[in-house]
Amino acid sequence: MQSELSERRLQKLELNFEDNLYIYSDSIKDQLLPFTDYETISLNDFFKDNNRLNVEIGIGNGEFLAHLAENYPDENFLGFEVVKRVFKKAVSRIQRKRLENVKLIHYDGSFFVSLLPEKSVSNFYINFPDPWPKKKHHKRRLLKTPFLKLLARKLKNRGTLYMVTDHENYAKEIMTNLIPVDDLTSAFKSVYVNELVDYYPTKYYRKFANPGSVFFFKMKKL
Repeated sequence: MQSELSERRLQKLELNFEDNLYIYSDSIKDQLLPFTDYETISLNDFFKDNNRLNVEIGIGNGEFLAHLAENYPDENFLGFEVVKRVFKKAVSRIQRKRLENVKLIHYDGSFFVSLLPEKSVSNFYINFPDPWPKKKHHKRRLLKTPFLKLLARKLKNRGTLYMVTDHENYAKEIMTNLIPVDDLTSAFKSVYVNELVDYYPTKYYRKFANPGSVFFFKMKKL
């Protein structure tokens, strides 16, 4: 048994960014094999420099990520989105703005987060994840304790996890799910606030959210 484990090799994912910007899911799926473990992905597989890495999971049309990338040109921004229609919009937005510090991947962000090096990410951003409002679907929610612990491991010391939802029940669940995550503590006096002045308002926020009824979490890694 021990010899079998020692002989087992980790599979390396090849990241071939089109136009030095984006990858569609087919390029990833073609490499995935059942019962296979994958190598940790070097940050230089995404970006050739050693600038700070920021990750957004669920980029939508890319507006939020583009805003950050424009305002912090000396940092890198990696975005994930599973909906192809809006992913295409994000690609077009980044191309129009000619932002060279952005990479976009049309795939489940949680899979790639698991392959990032430990303590490699300066900031995670998760804006309005699907709340799966029906009780029978709550198990599909992204921000469960195991995933929050994974995000904490990938954050650098003093790194930040931003989470935003306008669904009160989901906010309460996030609060509960954070309790066992010892490495994260709120940057606020409370666990969340209902307004964050310097946080860029996404299209969803402007169109659907009610001001004062949004839950902003800002968790710092100790």
